[in-house]
Amino acid sequence: MPVALRVEPMVHGRAFAVWRVVVWLLLLLAAFGCVQYFSHAELLWTQRPVLASNPEASAALRVMLAWDITYLLAASVLIVLCAGCILRQAWARSALRVAAALLALWMLASGGAMLAQWPAFERASADALGQLHGDAALRQALVHARRSYLAALVLKAVAVPILLWLSWRLGAPMVRAQFRRRR
Repeated sequence: MPVALRVEPMVHGRAFAVWRVVVWLLLLLAAFGCVQYFSHAELLWTQRPVLASNPEASAALRVMLAWDITYLLAASVLIVLCAGCILRQAWARSALRVAAALLALWMLASGGAMLAQWPAFERASADALGQLHGDAALRQALVHARRSYLAALVLKAVAVPILLWLSWRLGAPMVRAQFRRRR
């Protein structure tokens, strides 16, 4: 006896979408960035009294603190935008499109700057490694710094197309239809 199947389109269920996974990953990375920038700003804040007697060091500390606060605020805004997209709010979709494109441009610019500085960094780390004959801990720290530098370059290179794809995908009509307007 043959079995008859009726195939109906999925109306109420949500199909798997890669863009949602990318938004979740962006949210998690922004949250990690918030923690990192906050802890670094807190560390800098505790060093203010120590460097108060040195005006040059105090000015450099204020500049680093300003950058940390700027990055902390940007990461916080990105968390809000990602959460809005996860909740399918229409206001967050267009804002996250712009933020993803700007973040891709920032990754491209900062990665280009890091790539331009790579020869100087490589020379300095090779010179430092040549001078360290017996100190294994410093040698290991230098090797770790070189690997971290390269890992940051690779991650920036991978992030640029992913962020541009996310910005493009959030503008697609099929994705746009999944977001709801405010009442």
